[in-house]
Formats: sequence, C-alpha cells, structure tokens
Amino acid sequence: MSWLLKALPYVIAVVLFGAWTGLTYHIASKASGDAVRLEWQAERANNARAAVDAFTRTLDAQWQMTESLAARDAAHAKEIERVQGEKALLKRQLSTGAVRVSVPVRTTTCPAGGNTGAAAAGQPAEARAELDPAFAADVAGITGEGDEAIYDLNACIDRYNEVRDRINALTRHGTTSAQSP
Repeated sequence: MSWLLKALPYVIAVVLFGAWTGLTYHIASKASGDAVRLEWQAERANNARAAVDAFTRTLDAQWQMTESLAARDAAHAKEIERVQGEKALLKRQLSTGAVRVSVPVRTTTCPAGGNTGAAAAGQPAEARAELDPAFAADVAGITGEGDEAIYDLNACIDRYNEVRDRINALTRHGTTSAQSP
C-alpha cells in the first residue's frame, strides 16, 4: 500500500491534468463554434441590412417615379384640354364661316391661244375652290383627332422612357442578394 500512497499524488495530478485538458478543450471548441456562429450571424445581419437598403431604395425610386408620372399625366391632360379647346374653336369658326378654307383646283378649259400674261410665262393662274363650312369642320375634326392621338403617343413614349431610365438607374446602382448558410 505504500507504493499506492506514493503514486496517489501523481494519479491525482494526471486526473486533474486530464480533467483540465478536457475542460479547456470543451470550452475552446464551444468558443470556436460560438465564434463561427457569431460570424455567420453577423454576415446574415449584413446581408439583411443590404436587402433592406436595396428595398428602401426601390421604394424611394417607386415613389419618385409615381410622383413624376402623375405630374407628367397632369401636364398631358392640360395639353389635351388645350388641343381640344383649339379644335372646338376652329370647328365653330369653320361652321359659322368666320374662317374659310379653300383648296387649289385644276381648270379643265384650255386657255385661248393669244393670251399673254402669267399663263404664257409658264405660271398658270391658281384656281381655288372654297370648301363647304360643314365639310371643312369635319376635316378639321379629323385632323384634330389625329393631333390628339399624336400627343397621346408622345406622352406614352415619354412615360416609357422615364420608367426605363429609372429602372436602368436602379439596376446600375447594384443589387445585393441575401446569402443563406
């Protein structure tokens, strides 16, 4: 038993050393796992923050675009109202005869052989025929509708270009996608 008493401090030291080593290994591995987990969580938080920032930029751009398009639509509505007013005024003036419309016509008769003047010089006198006021108003109405269609088409093209430019600006600004583990 004496050898057991002599070896007891060494056995206790080995057991304590083993316990200490096991404890430090356990704490180190847990700390290492926690560090990896914290790094992964920090990366996820950064990705989430970047996604929120991108979403915020997108919403801001959408509100700006909505306000800009609303202003453009209001200006377009005023322009159409102006064109319709001009068209109605011209139609009234044509219907009442305040404005007269005439068109050039060809004469079907041959000039006399001895006539001197503009016809002899190669510049025939221009013959004109006046349009019926109702017909002239109808023609003006058709051309007015064409003008409105052109204004509508130009407004549509302007809206398309504005939306395309804003979307291109957003995509050039960069996109960030969140990563998962």
